[in-house]
Amino acid sequence: MEKNNILSPNYVPEELSTPYDILELPSQGILYPNKKSSIKVEYLTALDETILTSPNIIANNKVIDTLLERKVKDLGFDHLDLIEGDRTAIIIFLRTTGFGEEYNQLVFNSEKGEYEEGTINLSELSHKKLTVQPDENGLFDYELPLSKMKIKFKFITGRDSKYIDEQDEELMKRNNNDISTRILLKLEKQVMSIDGETDKIKLSNILKKIKIMDSRALRKYIEDMEPGINMSVNARTRGGESVTTFLTFNRSFFWPEL
Repeated sequence: MEKNNILSPNYVPEELSTPYDILELPSQGILYPNKKSSIKVEYLTALDETILTSPNIIANNKVIDTLLERKVKDLGFDHLDLIEGDRTAIIIFLRTTGFGEEYNQLVFNSEKGEYEEGTINLSELSHKKLTVQPDENGLFDYELPLSKMKIKFKFITGRDSKYIDEQDEELMKRNNNDISTRILLKLEKQVMSIDGETDKIKLSNILKKIKIMDSRALRKYIEDMEPGINMSVNARTRGGESVTTFLTFNRSFFWPEL
């Protein structure tokens, strides 16, 4: 039988046994069919570096999905069905154990009124766990503050995010403009019913017309309660100052030398 190409995400040399660790998921597995609360995640190896530096994978923004497919070993379902908060926790684990705890990004120093490079200690990031129990269908309830419409929603998965990215890009090309519809596309994936209505076309039409204060309130509620990683952190500037900032993933996240 022909061996897999070395760049294949499924390629694992038989003679190697990659070290791994057990990672607790921020969601505690409550939203998954198998209720798996912790998973086995292999450490990054020299072989994985060939993937991280593969021009095709980088150009097509496939690094995250490729790493999750390779490194998560006992999930029991497709990694694309992990909610975004759990995916982020795995990626930060891989980055921290693979390249170290320090990560540099531009931060805004309010005292100086300017941006400068800051260093974040990734080991200080904390998990944000789920504190509200879903219903029997894995959905959550929310009442819009102005219209009083009753919403049932879910959390976005990797599969949803992939669809949103593709649709947003396709719509901008089709309409020949740079107007992003990501906010609406995300709401359409999150909201499963409004006042008992579940038809996706009708839901889309309703979501397009809800007041902006209702839309913002719903999105903030989902963001506040969604399990994952608390991305609000303190960064240390070169001058030794501590600046509160928000962790962002830039090109150097898996390429620290850039």
